[in-house]
Amino acid sequence: MSYAIKQLSVFLENKPGELGFLTKTLSQGGVSIKSILLADSSDFGLARTLVDDPEKAKAVLENHGLSVRLTDVFGVRIDDVVGSFDRVVSLLSAKEINILYCYSFYESSSGIFIFSVPKEQFDEAVLALIAHGVEIIQAQHFYM
Repeated sequence: MSYAIKQLSVFLENKPGELGFLTKTLSQGGVSIKSILLADSSDFGLARTLVDDPEKAKAVLENHGLSVRLTDVFGVRIDDVVGSFDRVVSLLSAKEINILYCYSFYESSSGIFIFSVPKEQFDEAVLALIAHGVEIIQAQHFYM
């Protein structure tokens, strides 16, 4: 059972059409986007995305000249109630696990928060949350 979800980080120029190029390239390559987060600076943007086939997506994007990196992240299912996200963050904080970034998306009545933590703390973070009854999403959930 793997909780390591392969996230693609794609560096894009911060100009009109770059995101469209990314999504069209993935679409034409037969890759489905499950989640995407865009962050920007004045010159470059960073698209973090979960897809149904990360290795295929990486190859397709690199063949079109884009710089791509795969990173292991994990997903936590959180009910839509006050305090549920705080509970997860507090559990990780109590273990002194640094959250590098996170983002979320919703499926029916619950949300999934994607967490990035330092590589050396990945297993500790997942085990700490499981020990407290937090549902960690299996990587297979995102793949075909």
